[in-house]
Amino acid sequence: MSPLMTKINIDTLTTNPFDISLKATPDERAVIQKRLSIISIENIEAKLQLRKKGLIFLKGTIQADMTVECVRTLVAFQQHLEIKVDETFLPPTGNTEAPLPEEVEPLEEETLNIGEIVIQLISLNLDPYPVAPDTLPLDYQEEKPSVSPFEVLKKKK
Repeated sequence: MSPLMTKINIDTLTTNPFDISLKATPDERAVIQKRLSIISIENIEAKLQLRKKGLIFLKGTIQADMTVECVRTLVAFQQHLEIKVDETFLPPTGNTEAPLPEEVEPLEEETLNIGEIVIQLISLNLDPYPVAPDTLPLDYQEEKPSVSPFEVLKKKK
């Protein structure tokens, strides 16, 4: 079961916009944080709109505030995501004979899990290698020059 569980029956949608507002609870944020392997999630909010006109259109914004770990310094830092949502779905009963644009996702069920879509979009927009602001790569230097194993053997003669 997905956190932010909000399933919408696509048969109930019309050409009139259907507004959806989601705000993750602390328990839901903890499950999502574990799933995305980040330190913590302080906030997830989504303001979305669904509309059906042959295809199903999902538009809106997702905002997320989280704490991630810098890959350079391993220091935790805050990251804010603001994701513009513009997704298009083909209902299972839709016409699949005509070629579809690449950005249209076919649905297999009569329901649309909005919460799962929100989590997946956050996951796709996370920086896979987060770097804290104002950090420089560590400058690695060996303390003493490396010695060839053959030089060690020469000294033993």
